[in-house]
Amino acid sequence: MAYQTLYRKYRPLDLDDVSGQSAIVKIIKNSLKLNRISHAYLFCGPRGTGKTTMARILAKNINCLDLQDGIACGKCKNCLSILSGNCPDIIELDAASNNGVDEIREIKNKVSLVPTELKYKVYVIDEVHMLSSGAFNALLKTLEEPPGHVIFILATTDVHKVPVTIISRCQCLDFHRVCENDIIHRLRSICQSENIKIDDEVLKNIANLSDGGFRDAIGMLDKLISYSDKEVTLDDFEELNGIVSIEKKKEFLSMIVNSEINKIIQFIDDIYNLGKDLIIFSQDLMILCRNMIVNYYSYEKTDYDIEFLLSFVEKMDEIVISLKESNNLKIIFETKILSLVHKKNMENKQVKTVDNIDLCNKDDQNVQNDIESNNHQENTNITPTQEIENNLNTDSELEENKYNKSSNNNFIKKNKIIVNNCFYSASKDKLLYIKESWKNLNDYALDSKYGAAACYLSDATIRAAGSHEIIITFDYESMVSRGFQFSTLIEQLLFKIFDETYYVAYLTEEEWNIEKNKYIENKNNGISYQYLNLSDLNKQQESSSQNIEVKEDSTSNSIVDDAIKLFGENIVSINE
Repeated sequence: MAYQTLYRKYRPLDLDDVSGQSAIVKIIKNSLKLNRISHAYLFCGPRGTGKTTMARILAKNINCLDLQDGIACGKCKNCLSILSGNCPDIIELDAASNNGVDEIREIKNKVSLVPTELKYKVYVIDEVHMLSSGAFNALLKTLEEPPGHVIFILATTDVHKVPVTIISRCQCLDFHRVCENDIIHRLRSICQSENIKIDDEVLKNIANLSDGGFRDAIGMLDKLISYSDKEVTLDDFEELNGIVSIEKKKEFLSMIVNSEINKIIQFIDDIYNLGKDLIIFSQDLMILCRNMIVNYYSYEKTDYDIEFLLSFVEKMDEIVISLKESNNLKIIFETKILSLVHKKNMENKQVKTVDNIDLCNKDDQNVQNDIESNNHQENTNITPTQEIENNLNTDSELEENKYNKSSNNNFIKKNKIIVNNCFYSASKDKLLYIKESWKNLNDYALDSKYGAAACYLSDATIRAAGSHEIIITFDYESMVSRGFQFSTLIEQLLFKIFDETYYVAYLTEEEWNIEKNKYIENKNNGISYQYLNLSDLNKQQESSSQNIEVKEDSTSNSIVDDAIKLFGENIVSINE
């Protein structure tokens, strides 16, 4: 007897054999038990999830002469005739190759003929979305009111291509991707039946690579058995499917973390020359990082910094998209990875500079914190001007602690003023202009001076733009804190791109929502924003550094006004 592929040999023959589609099995069983069989079904879902198999099982069960609890006996003449594949009353049509009007008209001409052997004549039309418009129109009336002895079962992987007039005349059952555990259980059962030794890790990898499709999974297993005879190992799977081992993937991650450029280039050359699929390799790297991120949040040990893993997954997702659209996979993959390493190096260089400054001023900062703490406890009579100053400092200190930038109070205050000014002068036209010109950052991505700032800004989301102000947001607080490091360089870069000065405010998504809602609330309450001069911030800082006592006089009103303009009347309170 000729060899039969595993996915055909182990195709389910009854509802109890079907795995991964429990809801659909229950619907079919109940329909058979209650004799509530529809005249037309539409099975839709991804490839290899059991649509055609379920259609054949349904055709057999509705014609069984000894149906028990919705399950066919498999022994009566009708069951045996259907299982043989030679029953004239079960008509299977592939719409991919028979998609014209003539084929559908032939069905219409024969549909009125009674079955020769069975109770019901069943038409199974696979890949029904491939029918032409004329064929769908020809099928419409017959599908709506077929003779009582005819049942239509349509199957498709692209239900959105099927006309709604067809869908509305059918009972639609959605087949979903099969979970990995169900696939692994099925594959293990097949291996036991075939006396095949296989590693559990191989089964997991097959289930993951099959993307929820039984047919693809069993097909991969069949290929592996042919390759490895009676024992299948993980090395065989990786060799046959162009996959890089976990150890090699971790080694590659370490090269990126340590910025080992020569080793990275050599590694990419090696896996490419071995025929490894760079798209699969990139996706596997994302899965590896995802697992380590899950381990981190499950309080398990990880070998890499969590911020690196989160940003690396985002970058790899961009790389996968670029690879799928390119004909030069190796060049794109190399340049993207090297760009990632270059960006990381520039960020590390900036971080080291800031850390050295913080370290030098550490003792002075501790002393200053102690003095401020004592002053806060001892001073009970506070002037109106001093109260506003304390409100400003309190807000700043909270944000400084969040970003661990306590030596740069000026940066936090500047951020707030830019947000205020941006809301004051924001316009839709300006926002569209900034967004359209933002792509020019790519010209500086590999620039020795502006490369790090350009890469940093390319990850930002532009939220608002004013006459000379821009508000950008990031998903992570650590990314916002880096705006402190690049602020001067960013202003220089934006001047080169726009030929005019722009000041940038750096916010998290959460902070942006707070500021936006505050703006809407102020607007509804009739509180308007006023433009604040950034130079006033420098004057304020000079006055504070000289430790000059501020008395209640006419100048206090200007500071009060500025604070109200910046924070709104509902935030600033003045004690008389």
